[in-house]
Amino acid sequence: MASSFANHASIALELMEARRDQQRMLLLEDRARIARDLHDHVIQQLFAAGMGIQGVAAGLDERRADQLEDVVARVDEAIRQIRSSIFQLTPQRFSGELRTAVMEVVTEVTPLLGFSPEVGFNGPVDILSDPELTADVAAVVREGLTNVARHASASRAQVTVTGTTGRMTVSVTDNGAGLGDTGRRSGLDNIRLRAEQRSGALTIEDAAPGTRLTWSASVV
Repeated sequence: MASSFANHASIALELMEARRDQQRMLLLEDRARIARDLHDHVIQQLFAAGMGIQGVAAGLDERRADQLEDVVARVDEAIRQIRSSIFQLTPQRFSGELRTAVMEVVTEVTPLLGFSPEVGFNGPVDILSDPELTADVAAVVREGLTNVARHASASRAQVTVTGTTGRMTVSVTDNGAGLGDTGRRSGLDNIRLRAEQRSGALTIEDAAPGTRLTWSASVV
């Protein structure tokens, strides 16, 4: 009887633990979904609204333009707060190192740009990436956005990271004047070397207007 009771108790405890794990998983998945929706929809809509307000401000007198610039500044602050909420909402097991690393770089470079770049992810980038590839992608995003801030005089930039079963691709596009003669380009040389070491490539082309930097690497 004692042995039978112990077996039943053990089964009951296992069922309770399994039910707790399932509930925890559902909660984490729901938080991850909310975080994705905030990033993919709310932030992009706020960004578009800010761009629209800046366009209207360009045709107004200085006093009214300054008032609208204050509105744009508040929109940018709302975007920063939402991004902070995304980091808090997204559990580590679903956030993925690559997405987190890219968003951290974007947050870091945004003050240099003076505006919030658009960011998009296509494919299972977190599953495909290892720590070394994540570091490479972060370096590419940092170099691309830093060049936009220093040389392009752009008002808009977009970062897209796409992962497939065989390749990881990073694209940084802006609507500025182009890189021009930037002198030393050790940063671009470094990310080109990172691509070549992974059987990939780096290309920089005229996006008319602006510039498109495309970096690709093999996913092993």
